[in-house]
Amino acid sequence: MRTPGSGRHLVRRALRALVVVLLLLVGTAAPALAHSDVERSDPSNGGMVAPGRTELALRFDAPIVPAGSSFTLERRDRGAGAVATTTAFAPDGVSVRLTTPPLETGTYLLTWAVTGADGHSTHGTVIFGSGFRPDGIAISDAVAPSAPAVGVRLLDLGGVLLALGALVVVGRVLGALGGLGTRLRRRVLVVGTLGGLVSLLGVLATPLLTVANQVGSDAGAGRWASAVQGLVLSSGWGRLWLARVVGIVVAVAALSVAVHVERRAAGGSRGRRCLQVALGALVTAVVLDGFSGHSASLPARTVPAALVAALHVLAASVWAGGLVVLVLVVVPLMRVGAPTRRELTPATWRAFGPLAVVSTIVLAATGLYEAGRHVGSLGAVTDSTYGLALVTKVLLVGVVLAIAGYNATLVEPAVTRRVGVLLGKGAAWRPRTRKLATTVTVEGLLLLLVVAVAAAMTSVPTARESDVARAVVTPHSATLDGYFVVAEIAPNGDTLHAVVRTEPVVRPVVHPVTGVDVAVARGDRTGPVPAPAPARLQGTEGTRFEGTVAGPADGPWTASVVVHRAGLPDGVVTVHGETPSPSAVGRPEVLGTLGGLALLVLAGVLLFRRGRGRPSPSAPSPAAPAAAQTPSLQEASR
Repeated sequence: MRTPGSGRHLVRRALRALVVVLLLLVGTAAPALAHSDVERSDPSNGGMVAPGRTELALRFDAPIVPAGSSFTLERRDRGAGAVATTTAFAPDGVSVRLTTPPLETGTYLLTWAVTGADGHSTHGTVIFGSGFRPDGIAISDAVAPSAPAVGVRLLDLGGVLLALGALVVVGRVLGALGGLGTRLRRRVLVVGTLGGLVSLLGVLATPLLTVANQVGSDAGAGRWASAVQGLVLSSGWGRLWLARVVGIVVAVAALSVAVHVERRAAGGSRGRRCLQVALGALVTAVVLDGFSGHSASLPARTVPAALVAALHVLAASVWAGGLVVLVLVVVPLMRVGAPTRRELTPATWRAFGPLAVVSTIVLAATGLYEAGRHVGSLGAVTDSTYGLALVTKVLLVGVVLAIAGYNATLVEPAVTRRVGVLLGKGAAWRPRTRKLATTVTVEGLLLLLVVAVAAAMTSVPTARESDVARAVVTPHSATLDGYFVVAEIAPNGDTLHAVVRTEPVVRPVVHPVTGVDVAVARGDRTGPVPAPAPARLQGTEGTRFEGTVAGPADGPWTASVVVHRAGLPDGVVTVHGETPSPSAVGRPEVLGTLGGLALLVLAGVLLFRRGRGRPSPSAPSPAAPAAAQTPSLQEASR
């Protein structure tokens, strides 16, 4: 026999299961899934190789998915055309080696398009010359967002905001409308269900669009299937994506059942349980999205960044999502006539206003923190697509806040009295509310535009990632007994990646190079570097040696490059460098965190003051009971 509390226990168990799944997925996901971009290339962009070269190399700053990556080489001068290549992926997931026929003298363009382990796609080009240096250098980091990518992300993000906004309106706003609010519940839930379906469409299209960008729309079905499988099943982003799909499907199913319950006028505990399940599933999907987005690319403190990103979206759901739902469902009733507007407007916007104020403060606080984490410097604001989009978003939010303040003047008596005194019209001044429906609609449309800008921001690398991608490793060069030695040693996580070239300057070569070792010690040293076991680099070509060397995780270091030659003593070239600390806290992060905390404290103070200002339940209310509807509202609800 079913007990009255069994339904609530079922809901609790379902929500606990969702939380367990969330923790498992977050715990098994990679701690940092950065957008993959070319860290180094051989030859470099704008560089030169000797005629007859048969091997090219690319090294990315984060692991890539081989099935979702493509590389093409073409000659750009006379005899232009594609050059056949064979691609080999290194076990570390970040190095790619291309084997080609012997390159003739000319200009070549290497085009790459890869899918990172975080599911984000990046692409670029490397132009180089064989036998001479090319005149022009191609841009290797194309970061402008594509329209399809922004559109798919807008469907995903906008649908989630609409679904969560519908739950906010049902739970916190419609109760203030009494009988009319009860009759509007089904309409609001239908809007929320449609929002969930739109979000599901965007989520499902994301991996397909990513694969299309990487392998091309003309690729065979086998390659498509392999690329999608590799992206979804072989990456941390793919596991999070699968969990998001499950969460949104559960939310849509629960909202659909809630609509069916409202249609049958059953309501009661069953409808509440459906809404609780939908809310838990949507919040879980938002948190998972935080762990698979830009926050995952940070070198340290990814968990708090992901949680703040999720809180940012949840706050946007209350303000933007809730307002758009009210524009779709309630605002049309405000246009029926003056009596309806006078009775409907105060109840609706006084119930929604405090939620909007608090969510706006939380939105600003989390936005400041995210800006501090993802914008490395003020210069990056204007030098990156992400920074320009951030400025656009801030300006649009400022305009929306001005319109929201005007709307508050129309419906909040306390705000109206203060504005009347400031304008010199006295505390008894009352503005006309007949334009409220129009200004609220404009506010909702501008918020949709803000969401579109946010979708564009999440479709491109952050300003910090752009700075990292543009960072150049300065090679160290030296002359060593008839050899010109060029050494590039760059940090690569908790190791160092070394590339050494030894070009003879005297021919014929009497004492060829037989090997290269690298020893690294912490600190900025001037003498020999002690190392118990120097790393032996692998000779990839006659004069090129490459390998991974153990080094300090952060701080300055000194490397000794030991060049072994036949018949001569070993030569040593000293290289100095520094590995930045991944846990270092920059000034933008400090300022963003402090600003966000200050705004959160302000939100808490406002909530406390509002709680103290509420009348006690036993105190008589001067307003009429919410359930008592006038004829005009009854007619509007029909």
